[in-house]
Amino acid sequence: MAERKRFQPGTGLTIATVISLIILSSLGTWQARKVGPKTAMLAQIEEGLTAEPIKLPVHVDDPAQLNYRKVYFSGTHGSSEPLKLFGTNVDGKPGYYLYSPVKTTFGMAVLVNWGWIPMTEDILPELPVGDVSITGVLRTSAEASSFTPANDPIGNAWYVANVHEMADAFGLRTKEYYHFRVFSDQVGAKGGLPLGGQVRVDIPNNHLQYTITWFGLAATLLAIYILFGLKRGRGNS
Repeated sequence: MAERKRFQPGTGLTIATVISLIILSSLGTWQARKVGPKTAMLAQIEEGLTAEPIKLPVHVDDPAQLNYRKVYFSGTHGSSEPLKLFGTNVDGKPGYYLYSPVKTTFGMAVLVNWGWIPMTEDILPELPVGDVSITGVLRTSAEASSFTPANDPIGNAWYVANVHEMADAFGLRTKEYYHFRVFSDQVGAKGGLPLGGQVRVDIPNNHLQYTITWFGLAATLLAIYILFGLKRGRGNS
């Protein structure tokens, strides 16, 4: 008499389990590969924000290389009204960021984020006019997410800090401005408006958590599959 198998999960369940394990393991591996690069990027950002400011180079071919780096430069700021871009400050309060160009001593303009004001602020605070020295954090041009409304330059409604669109609104041509922006440190009295230095690093790094989740689900599924197969085998013996 042939010996009965003690492990009998069934063909259908085995196929489904194998496919599920492949998918869960692939997702876990994909997340695991992103842990190192994302951690290194956040460390680089932290280093750039805490390092001593560097003088803004004359030529910046790849602004991404200096993203989140503190820089300083001198230039001239006109008296034109700044552009109001909707956004929340570092505490999550809604309001506007004030942007306007500063023409550097190199001849090219930098779109400067002078800081944040509340939505209830009807009268714009005065910004320095004439020769200015700016210290702040260099940021690349922003990109709209799928939930962000498009800018409406004609209606003067701004939601995305797209450097090229803002420069165009100020009448600057492509070679007349740098293709990045600078978040200025506080200019004027501490606590006054606009609130400078509103640099927020909101880059999530949940890849390790997701890695553990996917591999944990795979291990749980495998355990259930084995237990079910053993139980079914004993029931048929």
